[in-house]
Amino acid sequence: LSENVVNRMKDPCQPSFQQEQASMQEELFQVVKREREAAAKHLKAPPPREETCTDPEKPKSAQLNAEMYQLSSQQFHEAATKAESAIRPCRVEPVCSGLQAQILRCYRDHLSEVLRCSDLVKAYQHCVSAHKG
Repeated sequence: LSENVVNRMKDPCQPSFQQEQASMQEELFQVVKREREAAAKHLKAPPPREETCTDPEKPKSAQLNAEMYQLSSQQFHEAATKAESAIRPCRVEPVCSGLQAQILRCYRDHLSEVLRCSDLVKAYQHCVSAHKG
């Protein structure tokens, strides 16, 4: 060991390792104690008071909130209506439904002689072609 180190070890004024460690532990204990006291004080403190209803900003804020809700609701319904009209299929009445019913009846009545219904089929084809526009 160096002479300097040996002198420090012999010097009674120099604190020992155990003394330094005890001092550090005491200081750490005091810091932890202060932190706990501060946390307990913070927990015991009453919660901040809410603003009273007389705050002039609250009615204005409530009014703006109601207007925004109304506007959002209106925009939603408009968008939903537009989407429904684009998605929902158009209901179209079948053309020449009377002739179609007559053809079906003719086929039922003449199962073995379907050529008897050919005039109705030609009329139906003509009717459909006329409605194609």
